Amino acid sequence: MRCLRLAPSDHLNHFRLIAAILIPIALGAGDVFAQQSNIHDVSSQQVDPTVLDLPITGSTVSDIHLRPLFTTTIRLPEPVTSVAVGAPTLFKVEHSTDDLRLVFIKPTSAGAAVSNLIIALKSGQEISIRLLSNGQTSTAPMDFVVNYEPRQSFLIGSTDALAKNAAAPSDPPAQAKPIDVALRQQEDLASPAWMKGIDKQGNSSSGAKSAESILGALGAVSDRGQRVLVTYSVVNTSGHWIEVLPPQVELRSPDHDAGKKKKQKQTLADQVPVQEFRLSARRLAPGQRADGAVEFSRPGLKQSADRLVLEIATASAVDHPLLLQLPFVAPGE
Repeated sequence: MRCLRLAPSDHLNHFRLIAAILIPIALGAGDVFAQQSNIHDVSSQQVDPTVLDLPITGSTVSDIHLRPLFTTTIRLPEPVTSVAVGAPTLFKVEHSTDDLRLVFIKPTSAGAAVSNLIIALKSGQEISIRLLSNGQTSTAPMDFVVNYEPRQSFLIGSTDALAKNAAAPSDPPAQAKPIDVALRQQEDLASPAWMKGIDKQGNSSSGAKSAESILGALGAVSDRGQRVLVTYSVVNTSGHWIEVLPPQVELRSPDHDAGKKKKQKQTLADQVPVQEFRLSARRLAPGQRADGAVEFSRPGLKQSADRLVLEIATASAVDHPLLLQLPFVAPGE
């Protein structure tokens, strides 16, 4: 029987063939093991979820702790009108269209990131939030759910006094002030009659463009003895945020320019004392509406050319106020 012997060169080629087959298999197995190890490391990271309850307040900034690969839900007590995030490339913010009271936040960067978020509510309130993401490898607690609640008043006193008040029959609720009732009625008005007001001479300014693109609407005007109660609305038609100032009431004379030519000393506008006012929101986002009410002491008389006007100005354009002409005598009931 003959044995087949391989030449040394054949042995070398055979070894190279085996190595060419086994090395890629070994490398592929190593990559698969490394990928499985990485997936295991990410999935096995410790996550400490928390549920956060916060009051709605415009005087403080709340911190929300986030984590990459996780979404945080913010639940509001009323519908959200707009949201604005400082760094949209680092944080993804979504406003739910199915439930207008929900906002979702998720970090888009694996590293640590910090930014801010502004949430505007339908009532005109604003919530300022600082977004904190410590990165994917962090073990710090993260907020899974954040519940915002309306501000509540707290009574501070002894427990005996609280027990006594609980046992005693409750007093009837205090009657709402007329200015508060009037404001609620104006807020319930769905479609106010928007206008650009009048100019300083008392003419319609429908063709003029003010420095701040705002429109106003005059509501109900009622006479309360020596005082007049007026409700109104204002809407921000610009593309940026504005701050609405407290209302003013003036008695204006359109003959001021003619008086200057005659070198006579005349007053452009006499300030009418405002007794009380209400304003649902001071800072307005683009397209946002605010409602207000003002109560003032009406002058006893005026000249025929004088006009009683409601002046609404913004912080960035006080020299271009919106003027709404008021009736000198309120309509009868």
